[in-house]
Amino acid sequence: MIRTKDVLNCLPLVASILGDRYGVQVRIGGNEACTNGKVIHLPSLPMDCEPELLALARSFVDHESGHIRHTDFSVLKAANLDPVTFNLFNCLEDWRVEKKLSGIFPGCRRNLNWLIRRFFVEQAQPRAGDDSPALAVLDYVLLTVRAWDVDEVTPARQNAASIMEQYFPGLIEALDAIMAKAYIHCPDTKATIEYAKQIALCIQQWEPPQPTATRNCSNANNKAAVCQAKEEANNSTSQIVQQAESACASAPVQQSRALNALPLKALFHAEAQDLPQNIGEIMAIELSNCRSESTGDALTVAVEGTRQATPLPADQKLQALQASIALRTRLQGFLQAQTQRRCSIGRRGTLHANSLHRLQVGNARVFQKESLQLGLNTAVHILLDVSGSMAGAPINLANRACYAVATALSHIRGVNPAVTAFPAATATNSVFPIMRHGQAVPDMFDLRASGGTPLAGALWWVLQTMLSLKEQRKIILVITDGMPDNPLAANNAIGVAQKLGFEVYGLGIRDEHITHLLPHTSKVVNDLPDLVPAMFAMLQAALLKGGEV
Repeated sequence: MIRTKDVLNCLPLVASILGDRYGVQVRIGGNEACTNGKVIHLPSLPMDCEPELLALARSFVDHESGHIRHTDFSVLKAANLDPVTFNLFNCLEDWRVEKKLSGIFPGCRRNLNWLIRRFFVEQAQPRAGDDSPALAVLDYVLLTVRAWDVDEVTPARQNAASIMEQYFPGLIEALDAIMAKAYIHCPDTKATIEYAKQIALCIQQWEPPQPTATRNCSNANNKAAVCQAKEEANNSTSQIVQQAESACASAPVQQSRALNALPLKALFHAEAQDLPQNIGEIMAIELSNCRSESTGDALTVAVEGTRQATPLPADQKLQALQASIALRTRLQGFLQAQTQRRCSIGRRGTLHANSLHRLQVGNARVFQKESLQLGLNTAVHILLDVSGSMAGAPINLANRACYAVATALSHIRGVNPAVTAFPAATATNSVFPIMRHGQAVPDMFDLRASGGTPLAGALWWVLQTMLSLKEQRKIILVITDGMPDNPLAANNAIGVAQKLGFEVYGLGIRDEHITHLLPHTSKVVNDLPDLVPAMFAMLQAALLKGGEV
């Protein structure tokens, strides 16, 4: 029986659950956390993920799923936004898609709010506005949007507002008016783009206000300072401040660093990497930094690919069907012996004389009801190694054996079979599903062997595939003739599978490496003619007995 608690602590399975839930694809492997608008990629992460890293990955999937489901990337591409406007768009669009996703899946709101608190409150990095007053404007927009969902962000927002008020008085009111409209009504990506353009235009059109008499300056000096500021609007902020200082000796002045010299209009000439990061970028960087440096400790899930497959030749198919009938007959005979007759006492059924005494105390449970309980409620997944070392006679025999077993199991009530080959021809760490759970047995079982042995990634893919199946027992049978590409990763994947309640069996073909991975639930076949009967015996033991073989 699969334990829910263990599943929720297992990153690839959680990712698979969320992917199915949101209707997106989630892949684990590589060096970066990113999305291409269709698939969410998580880097190869350590096998033993800390709870915080697991929560981070879960929140990243939540966030990016919102974009895949609710961001119209074609509209965004057609808009061709400059870096600043795109940065503003991201601030608003992140909030919009998260709100949409949370409306459908309320549980992800908790994950996202945890994320906001983590990056903007608890582990807040130095804000962009601390380095540049101009960048504080973009930071203010970002923090305002995040404060809509998490009140604890408000102090950081107020700090950015104070910087803006000092250097760009009057701009806050104009930005707040636009963002208030976005908060009230922002139905789609097109609307978000328009609000971002309005905010960008507002920033571009800001002009220093007329100095007032409260600055203790003469009218002549005020006019001179204003004129000077207008004439040199494209100069640095430090120059403007210096001119104001000469006109108003009492005005506060701060010495600027290189970034501090960035005027407001010059923002629109800045590179994207110089602008404040949105929450998706922050998460992607942190997840990428947490990727496993050791290949032996890396968690990488195989991806589906293709491989040439043709129908079995007529003579081989006939041989396989004959073996299939023999296996089915034996299993069905044992199945009848496994059928249990259970009796229960309740309020309906046939009167049970030995229970009549219960009536004296007002207990009406005096009726007997019989029921039959089948001994099989099992999903079986055969994982077939089709690496280059299997070429020739081994793969030909394995193809027939898999077809025979799949055909036999498909006719037995209570068994849900599937067969997957690994690797596919299109990628190194890949699988090729020959027959999926719930499908009829196809004829396309004639495969040729090539490639490596990515057992670890294939096992993770199978675990993801079988997780949603309704069967109580889940059995994986690995057929291989050699050492996995990454023995440590394969051993870790098997350990996780067994911890989760999966039963993993192995059949080695002229090679003992599988017995090192599965010492109690594996066999080795040295003569090819013995492959089929050994495979049948192993499945019989797994289905009807369980435990060691």
